[in-house]
Amino acid sequence: MTSTDRHGPPRLRTDAERDAFGPAVRYARVHGLTRPPESAYLEALPEARREICRRLVGGLLRGRPAGLPNHRVVGAEPDALPDEPAPLAALTADRLRSLVASLPARYRWLALLPFPTSESVLVAPVAARHGYDRYRLAGPLYQWPASERSGATQSREADAKTEIGHPIDLVPLLEREGAFSDAEQADRIRTELAESVANLALARLAEDVQADAVGQVSVPEDGSPLERVATGVPAADRATAFERIVTGGHPFHPAGKLRRGMTAADGLAYAPEFTARIDLRFVAIDRRVAKETRAREVDADSLTDRLIATFAGLDGALERAVPAGRDPAGYAVVPVHPLQFHRTIPDRYADRIADGRVVPIPDYTRRVTPQLNLRTVVPYESEAAAVSHRETTATDGPLPHLKLAVSVQTTNVVRTLSPHAVTNGPQVTDILRAIDQRESFETLGILGEPAATCYDPPDGPHPDGDGFDDARHLSGLVRTNPAAHRLVPEGAVPVVAASLVADAPTTGRPLVREVIDRYGTAMDLSSPEAAALAFLEQYAAVVVPEQLRLLCPYGIALESHLQNSLIVFDESTARPLATLVRDLGGIRVHRGRLGEHGRSFEPYPDSDVDAETERELYRKLYYALFQNHLGELVATISDELALDERVCWRRIRTQCEQAFETLRSDPGVPGDRVRRDERALFDDTTVHKALTAMRLRGKRHEYVTSTVSNPLSRSGRRSDR
Repeated sequence: MTSTDRHGPPRLRTDAERDAFGPAVRYARVHGLTRPPESAYLEALPEARREICRRLVGGLLRGRPAGLPNHRVVGAEPDALPDEPAPLAALTADRLRSLVASLPARYRWLALLPFPTSESVLVAPVAARHGYDRYRLAGPLYQWPASERSGATQSREADAKTEIGHPIDLVPLLEREGAFSDAEQADRIRTELAESVANLALARLAEDVQADAVGQVSVPEDGSPLERVATGVPAADRATAFERIVTGGHPFHPAGKLRRGMTAADGLAYAPEFTARIDLRFVAIDRRVAKETRAREVDADSLTDRLIATFAGLDGALERAVPAGRDPAGYAVVPVHPLQFHRTIPDRYADRIADGRVVPIPDYTRRVTPQLNLRTVVPYESEAAAVSHRETTATDGPLPHLKLAVSVQTTNVVRTLSPHAVTNGPQVTDILRAIDQRESFETLGILGEPAATCYDPPDGPHPDGDGFDDARHLSGLVRTNPAAHRLVPEGAVPVVAASLVADAPTTGRPLVREVIDRYGTAMDLSSPEAAALAFLEQYAAVVVPEQLRLLCPYGIALESHLQNSLIVFDESTARPLATLVRDLGGIRVHRGRLGEHGRSFEPYPDSDVDAETERELYRKLYYALFQNHLGELVATISDELALDERVCWRRIRTQCEQAFETLRSDPGVPGDRVRRDERALFDDTTVHKALTAMRLRGKRHEYVTSTVSNPLSRSGRRSDR
């Protein structure tokens, strides 16, 4: 199974690696990374393979997919496993000690995942077990005993083991155990894993390029690490620079770097880690077949009005593009990703282009920086219309962000923009604005989606089928620029939370470590440990309480995971000031709780936004905010500073308890509801959204879940560390 030649560089094992090789060499040569330039990509491949292997196996251990037996974890002095079924029963104490002894001293635990049909065990060295049962796997993974069926060349002696050289080597093992929904899904996962490896290795090259860029920026030696990134990484604005340093993809999804529908060369042209600029395109839609939605609470400008007010010359380009004799005012304008403009629009809408219902605007582009999800883009100030022009039409900030449709699959779904998002976003924006005005939130801001447009086929609405696909492939929405939010004062910068667990281009250590060091210095704290705990307490104070305030009285659960959350930092001191949450398409709303406040809305048919039960609220907010967001942050901080993770979670739990205490004192909030919400958050176990199990079964919107231990539990239970 090993894919590295001991006497030379690793060979290119998959079509994805071979396809990425040429673009990688070109990228390395242009940026002067290594000589010869081929070496840069080849040297990045082994660790990329190991990392995707670890994400896949971590997901198997945590998600317990159907078809796989339960795993076991053994320590440095393991006992035999005679009471376990085969093949674990064959692991005698001597054999287990032999496996443990082969590991570096710091990795003295083993996770053992049996594959009975293959008569083998997957052996995964464990460095730590974090909150919510997330294992931090380290080093290579092994199959025991060595298997001739898997291509191993080692001896079939009883104690022989084989290194898993590539994540695709695990697919046959999983397939024989019936872990996939069918053979087609097994082939799909094999391809997704191969593409994730190739893309991750390629993305690692960008880290060196970004480090060089930051190193050339003139920032005082004692300057803030936030300032170094915001100033040194090229982007349309300072906040967007942080999006570009997230090169690793989803932190624990096995296909976390999948970009199906985008080649490696496309990635170099359009992915944020490689480029600060793509050329935004525009398409006009006859308003008789366009769905245009807008928020009503504060302003009523359409997406078209906002685009024309933002981009100088767009109105003239529209006039030139529409068919002769047609009134430009009869068309809505949608921002379009360049890949979508050239690859999808001409074919999918060919007949509508022919009769003038859909009109690509051919001679007009504007520079934008892509954010880490590929499809949300940020315009450059130099591309905007004159200020006096913008002021004639109300816009949601000086440089609105634009969310586009792009026919590229990342993680589990293709990142188009559905009519659900177009219909629901402005309505939810109205609701959240009204709640914010009532509550006067001090640390929680919502980045609204005040206007959107999509192609609207006749005889709708279309919750699925061809009509749905036509709508979701030609659509766009505008989002509030975080810099325009009232919770971002002068001297502050919004930082996407995903960048905090990514490596900083300044040092190669996680950015949050650099931020903690700066915070500790500014607060005059005595040690790195004291700085970390004080920072985490302040961080939780601006992230947790008001999201619970939104959940309990109003029944709104935000999807505030790492990618959707922007933490507002004082740039000089690195003190967390507030959190901004974006992407309203993933939230859940309990209409019963919301209706108590005289609010209602009419979502698009079959929208996931409707939460019929309180449990759906918990699964959304408690998973996104605590398991994904805070769980990953705490794991990173504890790894970096060797902190007892239990202490970190106690600080976070204190913030939660204070928030619930405040809710209990509010006579307008039923006490039994507060108790239910609190009990669900602090229970001994909690529900985990098992992304790996979902992917193995081919599920996108239907959740597959597992039960994991809860670090917020008050019972005193702990995860091994």
